[in-house]
Parts: sequence; structure tokens; C-alpha cells
Amino acid sequence: MAKTRKTEIMKAAQKRFIRHGLHKTTLEEVARDLRIGKATIYHYFPSKDELFNQTVLLEIDEFVTTIKNYFNNEEVEMKQRFQEYFLFKMKLGETYPLLFEVVKQSLCEFTNEKFVQLHLTFLQKEEEVLRLVLQSLNKETYSFIDSQFTRLLISQTTGTLLLYQMQRTQNFLDAAFLEKAKEEFLRTFAFKD
Repeated sequence: MAKTRKTEIMKAAQKRFIRHGLHKTTLEEVARDLRIGKATIYHYFPSKDELFNQTVLLEIDEFVTTIKNYFNNEEVEMKQRFQEYFLFKMKLGETYPLLFEVVKQSLCEFTNEKFVQLHLTFLQKEEEVLRLVLQSLNKETYSFIDSQFTRLLISQTTGTLLLYQMQRTQNFLDAAFLEKAKEEFLRTFAFKD
């Protein structure tokens, strides 16, 4: 029951954080949404900041679980798995809006240190998954993979994600952009069928 209550609180807080942001969300509002007392939230989370951190970490874990599932699907060719990873990451802002906000904010010069730490956690977990995937590939077929390749892969997808989201918010997005970006990603990293 405790795990379920904690998750319920994080999911309710997630909705509030997405709609109103970290600073405008109050624990009273989250408690009211769940029809519980604020003390119940404090039982699981010592502060609003900790609730925010745990909610973002939940999104990170869900993202990592999804990409693991993509890469563990042995019925699909490796190129298709990387396509799925790429397209899923391009939807980060829609699927995991708090995590996406952390990524965006952590790249700003005057950002909050907790955003930077959450982004570093995200990068570390994403890198762990990709490193395992890349280690499993045939080194002769994928000779371009070296010690920096995983970070290059993450940098490329993150950069494309930010450009893609910026163009979407400005209604400047050409319908073919995402397809072209995916093909360029696969060509750059030479993922073969």
C-alpha cells in the first residue's frame, strides 16, 4: 500500500508540476487533488523539492525501461531498434514533460543545481543502457564504435530533440523534418539492417 500511495502522490504532483511548474505548485494543491492531508505527503516526501526530484526520477526510470524494451526486442533488426529509440526520444517533451523541462533548464547558464543533477542522472542511465546495447554488437560490422560513441549518440539525439521541440513551439516544423533527422541519425551512425 505504501508504494501505491507514494506513486499516487508522485502522479498527482506530476500533473501539477506540468501544468503550473515547480514554483507555483503547492503541496496543499497536490493533497487536495488526492483528497488526503498534507501530512500524508510529508510522510513520503520531506519537501516539495524532494517530491519534484522523485517525480522526475520516476519519469527517468520509465524512459529507461521503455528504451530497454526497444533494444531487448530481438525480433526486430538493430537498425529498427535504433529508429524506435530515436523517435521515442524525439517525443520526450510529450511523454515525459518534467524530464524534458529538466533537460532544457539544465542547459541554461543560470540554472538550478538540482536540475543539472537530475539531467546528469538521466544521462548516466541512458548511457548505461546504450553502452550495454553497443557492447553486444558485432565489432566488425560496427567498427565505428569507440569509447566515446555512446556519449556522441546521446549528444546527437539530445541536440536533435531540442531543435525539434523548438521548431514545434514556433510552428516552424516542416512535416518531413523528423523523418530526415531520423535518416541522418541512422546514416551518421551507420546502423545497418
